[in-house]
Amino acid sequence: MKTSPALMTRSPVDSRDRGLAAAGLVANVVWLILASLALSQPDPLQTANLVLALAAWIPSAVVGLIASLALLWRRRWGIVLALVALSLQILVLIPYGIVRVCLVSDARGLTASLTAAVLVIVILLIVHWGRALARPRP
Repeated sequence: MKTSPALMTRSPVDSRDRGLAAAGLVANVVWLILASLALSQPDPLQTANLVLALAAWIPSAVVGLIASLALLWRRRWGIVLALVALSLQILVLIPYGIVRVCLVSDARGLTASLTAAVLVIVILLIVHWGRALARPRP
């Protein structure tokens, strides 16, 4: 079986994915900044915010940063790291969003809407990167 030279030089990470990787890099930097700001603000769930920041928000953002950089450098293992970071985000987002909506009466509608919107975006990204991982290697 012969392979064409064009196929041999193709990167394992599609060039269309570089835009998503750049957006992920920016989003993870913004996420780290927002997590640090959330810790400095008085909040009824201050203890929960601190625990989640140390246990999930910051680690998922750091893994997401590394994944985005790897994808920008066209490394296939960046896809796996992106899936890990997104899975950690979804694992924390659902219970935290539910608890926040139930316990904090301020802006329940906004909190529920933001949680649902981020949940949909994360699920779509997991589907995208899962399909990208399933692409045949060049």
